[in-house]
Amino acid sequence: MAKTKTAGPHEDTALRRLGGGRWETRDGRFTIEPQSGTWVVIDAEQADELGLLLVRGPFGSLTAAKAAITAARSSLPAESSLEARAVAIRTRDASALAAPAGSPASSVTALSPPEPTWIAELAPAERRRARRLIDRLTAAGAVDAEGIARRDIVGDVSATAAFAVSRAINELGASATPARLARLLADGSDEDLGVRWRLVDGDGRGITLEISPEAPSR
Repeated sequence: MAKTKTAGPHEDTALRRLGGGRWETRDGRFTIEPQSGTWVVIDAEQADELGLLLVRGPFGSLTAAKAAITAARSSLPAESSLEARAVAIRTRDASALAAPAGSPASSVTALSPPEPTWIAELAPAERRRARRLIDRLTAAGAVDAEGIARRDIVGDVSATAAFAVSRAINELGASATPARLARLLADGSDEDLGVRWRLVDGDGRGITLEISPEAPSR
């Protein structure tokens, strides 16, 4: 009975010359190529994070590159960290959907609501502006921060300034004198929201008020 010959370790790394300084294993899986005075090994059966053929190296010699091929044949396939992250995200989302309301897992979706369509349709610079404005309005206590930002950016309405003026008037309190209120309406600003306002006439010209000094309080 004839014996079947099995390939030995030396045959796994046997190379054939391809030309141009390139070498290839007999099974065609690995290719060794020169690169800036070193050698790299290209694995035709594995891919990197970008879906490209996996490249090992660089190695200082052809012997070192052949040793890397032997090690690659005996090791488990390299796992793409990109694929692992994608699996983790899918698992997390599935857990959030399956978890009971109020549980820690279900709060993942609540903490990351989808971005409103009107923001996604803006140019990149305007999207950043909208997000910053919503954050500022929320910190300032606006009940409808997104609605105010949308009217200001998409509708070109001075909604943020209107909110700022209302907030400033409320901060004056019921005891504010007419003179203080007039000064506030004539010219003011809100540094937290990044807006200014001033009193103008129908042609957009600024109005300067001559306000008498306030009578001393009794």
